[in-house]
Amino acid sequence: MDAYRYPEYYDIAFGAADYAAEVDFFEAATRKFSRTPDWRVFEIACGTAPYLAEWQRHGYRYCGLDLSEAMLDAARAKAAGLSAAADFITADMRSFDPAAVGQADLAYVLLGSIYVGSNREFLDHLGRVAAVLPAGGLYLLDSVVWFDISDNYRRRWTRRRGGITVRMTYRAEIIDPVAQIYNEFVTLDVNDRGTVHKIESRVPTKIFFPQEFRCLVEASPFEFVGWFNDFDLDAPVTPEGRHTVIIRKK
Repeated sequence: MDAYRYPEYYDIAFGAADYAAEVDFFEAATRKFSRTPDWRVFEIACGTAPYLAEWQRHGYRYCGLDLSEAMLDAARAKAAGLSAAADFITADMRSFDPAAVGQADLAYVLLGSIYVGSNREFLDHLGRVAAVLPAGGLYLLDSVVWFDISDNYRRRWTRRRGGITVRMTYRAEIIDPVAQIYNEFVTLDVNDRGTVHKIESRVPTKIFFPQEFRCLVEASPFEFVGWFNDFDLDAPVTPEGRHTVIIRKK
């Protein structure tokens, strides 16, 4: 069973602790580093668009891209319920048509959700994102770069909402150390008001290490701005924590 086919459970498992604080970080980053006014944001691998309400509250128009139609159906329903101005694109992040997205001023991806199989695919992805942004626009990538190579990248937590309990287990298992490919396993153990489900997914994707990532950015239409920890522009960068890299279109 594929976790991405169950948007309600996925939303519970991966919901942010404080959406407002994270959007405030995005806004602070654009004020400090962007060279273009921001009015439309583009979320890659948007899922159910959990940040939509905050972006609407801040006065932005939202565009979300995802490969899962189930996730986007939930996102569209959310937008309708909020009467929010939003656009949704069903496409692969490796091959989407920038013209279908239109212009955005800020792009971002969260929770390490860059699913590519090689550096070449990643560079192609950066080219497509760059085609959406104006010169000086930012792309923020959360938890994409591995800073602690000794970490086993196994995580577990439990979340509850509306009578539903979801225990989430995440693990990364290397399958090709030369190509830096690993399987990302997500298991959701769900108790939905007494009905129990086990939902599992496995997605192969590529590891990026810090200096490799910087070299790739230098070969792309972007320039490196900086690393940041835990949605704080002033926090020192350490191997621990949740890392965001900011790059800017040249």
